[in-house]
Amino acid sequence: MQVEDILNAGTYEYGQELFTTHSNGDIGSWKIEVFNINPYPLTRTTATKKLGGKPVVTDSYTAEGKNIGRANETTPLEQAISEAKSKVSKKLDKGYTYEMPEPGQRTTNALGFIKPMLAQPIEKVKAWNYPVLAQPKMDGHRMLATVKDGQVVLYSRQGKVLDVEHIRADLQTAFDCGIWEGETLDGEVYAHGETLQRISSLVKKPKPESRHLCYCLYDVVRDMPYPSRHEVLSDIHANMVTTCVTVTETTVVLTDRELNDLHAKYIGMGYEGTIVRQGIHSYEDGKRSPSLMKKKDFQDAEFEITGHQTGKRNERHDLDVGIYICRAPNGIQFSVTAPGDMYEKHRHAQEAESNYGKMLTVKFFNYTPDGIPFHPVALRIREDV
Repeated sequence: MQVEDILNAGTYEYGQELFTTHSNGDIGSWKIEVFNINPYPLTRTTATKKLGGKPVVTDSYTAEGKNIGRANETTPLEQAISEAKSKVSKKLDKGYTYEMPEPGQRTTNALGFIKPMLAQPIEKVKAWNYPVLAQPKMDGHRMLATVKDGQVVLYSRQGKVLDVEHIRADLQTAFDCGIWEGETLDGEVYAHGETLQRISSLVKKPKPESRHLCYCLYDVVRDMPYPSRHEVLSDIHANMVTTCVTVTETTVVLTDRELNDLHAKYIGMGYEGTIVRQGIHSYEDGKRSPSLMKKKDFQDAEFEITGHQTGKRNERHDLDVGIYICRAPNGIQFSVTAPGDMYEKHRHAQEAESNYGKMLTVKFFNYTPDGIPFHPVALRIREDV
């Protein structure tokens, strides 16, 4: 349906266009609009990977409001506008901007800081050679550190300021003393043996136990090969007085056997897997780089939550079981039981709609011929701390 036809059938109620710079330098756009037409409000999203390219248009209808019969009841139109504004906020959190960026401008997050380099699954990188550099893969929260107006800022992958004051204070001292020049540091806020959910809780709501969290550094944003970047990290750390900032153990690996043995060692120690680095490349911020690979015993990936169901009820404990509907990369939907114990699964069943649009991390053996995860197990919903 063309916009002109929609306007002939109703009225334009809300709209917002946002922009982003992709890792290859192309500028993309994303627009959401709400039209009040009969019988239900229409929400249209229009996305282009490159300005001037072919747009992808998605239409949806809002058949009913929420909280019917309550003081905060919404009409279908009010609900459609509310959900559209929520989607705009999520895009802004991911680094989209109201203003069109300049061509070739560096990819940044919502704070205007650079985004981290991301790892590729090792099985997807076809061309790489030994020697490589290997590190334990931690199941913590990605955290970057930079300096703005003389003050150290800790922030997440998506661009939220993180309140881990004991770590920030040690880095501030290092900066004030000239030990660290303020270039962006990359690492993980982590406590070995703790679950990601527990680490997330200690970051979101600081408490005395939060002081057990460490900042495990593994990279610095510099235009130099990785061995030189690791040396920069080691020099910074060697001159710091700190118990909460460390440099991640790094091992030179020469053969498949050495890599597999080291991987087995890391798994046995309770790590999530192994990070494998090709050392010749510079830091590639905002990109999923083939120079940074991750090796795991299972695959895992993030999938958008698009709906939910309620599974077979736990009659013994009077609890529901939440099941999420997710979208695979090829657009096909699949279902997976919500993460957590029986009480958490019940909570997911009750609050599932609030998680629509969020990303669910799912562990699985492989993709089926239809392109959906085989034997999926939900691990967690990504909450940007």
